[in-house]
Amino acid sequence: MIEILSPEGRVGAPSKHLAPSPELLAGKRIAVLDNLKPHAGQIQGAIARLVAERTGATVTLEIPKVSAALPAEPEVVERILAEADLVITGSADCGSCTSWSAHDTVELEQLGIPTVLLSTAGFTELAEQVCALYGLPEARILSVPGPLGGSSDAQLDAMAADAVERTLGLFTGTAANPEVPA
Repeated sequence: MIEILSPEGRVGAPSKHLAPSPELLAGKRIAVLDNLKPHAGQIQGAIARLVAERTGATVTLEIPKVSAALPAEPEVVERILAEADLVITGSADCGSCTSWSAHDTVELEQLGIPTVLLSTAGFTELAEQVCALYGLPEARILSVPGPLGGSSDAQLDAMAADAVERTLGLFTGTAANPEVPA
């Protein structure tokens, strides 16, 4: 008898869950986890401030990682846990930064912090796949048109303004990974 094995491998059932979504963001503390990709922190911060203005939340922390190609350092995660109720992380706009931003997103969600992963449109599908591989297929992924690195301040501000409603929906659980606007 010959046994034929599939080279595809097996993917187990998702074992991780989203942190509970708050009904209201008023009084919540928002952190930005910046992976230092060009303009990532700028648009993440702009989105966080616009969400805060709209809801009565507060942006309490904008903190960088050492590298986009590494996970968030333990001391960075500790600060987020101490100073934030919600996180905007990213950006997912290339291979290794997408993988590590997805990793950070899943880890923060497992620590009980609702986390939105900022992705450029060209890398959203990869971000979804990586989050699923990490066991969180329903990760809160916010897709913006991009590119971030070559965009002007005005373009970044427009992307941030266009992302506010979708970010609110992702944080509160009232929208499931809405698509980037045309």
